[in-house]
Amino acid sequence: MSDLTSYAAAGYAAELDDTPAVQACPHYTSSPAGMAWLVGAWLKATGRSAPRAVRMSRGYRVRANDMLLCVTNPASIERLA
Repeated sequence: MSDLTSYAAAGYAAELDDTPAVQACPHYTSSPAGMAWLVGAWLKATGRSAPRAVRMSRGYRVRANDMLLCVTNPASIERLA
């Protein structure tokens, strides 16, 4: 499961209204699919473009849209680079 772009795209497309992304995520949040889904929701919530080239990095880190994101705390995704 190296390319996670489809999971991130699903998170980006999700209509969350006022539901926190962590509660709306249809996957285990510690799984690669769950982390990618949360990154997609985060990209949308922060006004960034749709996810592209989403892949796992080391640990709880995800590469997406030329950024390195930390998903250690799924409720508070942090951009590292």
